[in-house]
Amino acid sequence: MKILLVNWSWYPSGGDWTYVENIHKLYEEKGYDVIPFSTHNKKNIFSPYSGYFVNTYDFKELNKRKNLSNGIKALKTSVISKDALAKLDLLLDVHDIKIAHLNNIHHYITPAIIVKLKNKGVKIIWTLHDFKIICPENSFISNGVLCEKCINGSFYHCAINLCKKKSFLASSLASFEAYYYHSKNTYDLVDYFLCPSIFLSKKFIEFGFNPSRLLVSNSCYDIDLIDLYISNYKLKNAAVKPEKYVLYIGRLEEIKGVQTLIEAVKDTNIKVKIVGSGVESHNYKTMAVGFDNIEFLGFKNKQEVFKLTQECLFVVCPSICYENLPFSIIESFLFYKPVIGSDIGGIPELVMEGKTGLLFEAGNAAHLCEKMNYLWNNDNIVEDMGHKARILAYNMVNFKSHWSKIETLLLNLI
Repeated sequence: MKILLVNWSWYPSGGDWTYVENIHKLYEEKGYDVIPFSTHNKKNIFSPYSGYFVNTYDFKELNKRKNLSNGIKALKTSVISKDALAKLDLLLDVHDIKIAHLNNIHHYITPAIIVKLKNKGVKIIWTLHDFKIICPENSFISNGVLCEKCINGSFYHCAINLCKKKSFLASSLASFEAYYYHSKNTYDLVDYFLCPSIFLSKKFIEFGFNPSRLLVSNSCYDIDLIDLYISNYKLKNAAVKPEKYVLYIGRLEEIKGVQTLIEAVKDTNIKVKIVGSGVESHNYKTMAVGFDNIEFLGFKNKQEVFKLTQECLFVVCPSICYENLPFSIIESFLFYKPVIGSDIGGIPELVMEGKTGLLFEAGNAAHLCEKMNYLWNNDNIVEDMGHKARILAYNMVNFKSHWSKIETLLLNLI
């Protein structure tokens, strides 16, 4: 049977891609023929189906050059992608698709494809990687602070508060998109939503989504990749004593709380390595000037991240936004590394106080500093937490566990 796997990117682009890559492999292991549907990009991994991929605008560039013409381009393309609809028509004429598995599709592919798929008799599963459907900004953050004003459907708040990129044009467009698809009841056409975290599921229920269509699925990860890396690393580095440091992996954006991490360690002897890039990169480096215990490494590929994770003492996830089920935590746990995480969103479902790591109040640098000092000075506790973290992550994201949930849905739909 053919599965249409839909995501805005077909290259490593974050947590959504990590899931797409793994669920793709899982489907193929179970004998399904996976057909990707994505967008054109020079970074794309090769696919024999790229002829069906969608042409898009670079919305970041359009946002930099704000004018009426670019606003109209963004409106036409990011709410309803005519190219996506046309390419999907061609694909469905050639391939007999029974199931479509959606991931991140807003702005580039657009939810307009849902109607097209249903009209063709295709059943739809959608893995929710963020809150875009119920929050036009997508993270429940407005100008640096948590905000749930839109959760009852009052999406105009996004526009009047300039929630999206602090831009009236971008925020108004996001509000319009939300009103458009909810007024059309487009999301009611999705058969099942997969929710990686309990927290995300509860938020969608608060909004009014039918609990019977929301399945808490956790996520999936090819754990063999990490286990193979660990085995090879130990063979090559048995006599090497690694540098002692703490690791942050993620985007350098305000909502990720990196500023809290910098404030927490500025006047300590705790060595921190920060991996990632983003719009706040320059500001964070400026904050850290004069402190030689904070090192910015920029973007690193997967193998480089694996090495840094393997050698670190523990990982910090200081987000001030509602995280779903962060892959940075999952991967850290699979490497036997505990995590200090902010007590917000789906993070506490992974970081269990005193067991798999420690929790601190989101945005509270002093509280984070206290927790980091505790683990920095207690290697035995770090090791014990790391083993518990590994067990938790393995049970949550192994292929067998995730497939048991996916298979149930497939049987119900087909």
